[in-house]
Amino acid sequence: MKRTIIMASAAAAALTLFASQPASAQTLGTGIPLNSENEKTPEQIEKQKRIDDDYKATMRKIPDAKANDPWGNMRSADTSTPAKPTQLKPKSTAQKKKTNSAAD
Repeated sequence: MKRTIIMASAAAAALTLFASQPASAQTLGTGIPLNSENEKTPEQIEKQKRIDDDYKATMRKIPDAKANDPWGNMRSADTSTPAKPTQLKPKSTAQKKKTNSAAD
């Protein structure tokens, strides 16, 4: 009984301790330098410029992709005009409905 109370107290203390600490990922510590743009040497800048130019040249060589429309052949050729709604004809009263009733 006394051991359970001690364990519960220790667990509550640990939970309070961990919950009150800030997340270490949110603090500014010695990690990734945020202002690395100013620290590049001219050689690094020139190398990055060559890499960017090579990438842009390669991207210009790739042909544009055609739009893939698997249902394209299912549509009519003239899709610029909207389809006219069809009107249902009213049923004539001359035709009587046949019913299968058990009362007959």
